[in-house]
Amino acid sequence: MKTYTITFSVDAEIDMIKLESYISNDLKAPEIASDYMKGLRASINKLATRADCFAVSQSAYIQFLCKGEDARRINYKKMAILYVIRRNFVYIKRVISGSLIR
Repeated sequence: MKTYTITFSVDAEIDMIKLESYISNDLKAPEIASDYMKGLRASINKLATRADCFAVSQSAYIQFLCKGEDARRINYKKMAILYVIRRNFVYIKRVISGSLIR
């Protein structure tokens, strides 16, 4: 079984910081924010062994967000995790609301 190293883009890191801040501060639910982020990270960590199980997205919008790099998508609850595979690395490009994807 192939194992990948997971790396986050700056955009993905910012997306996750904003998401946690929104849940914690705007919704005033810091415990829920903590639990949600743990679940999100667990889903991302599963890509270390399963990244190539998911097909390249046919969505032009997803490919646009990832600069046309054969992006793939997995979901965690209402969030879409967009990533690309390069050699032995999984690059997490964005973590956005699934409702934003057309």
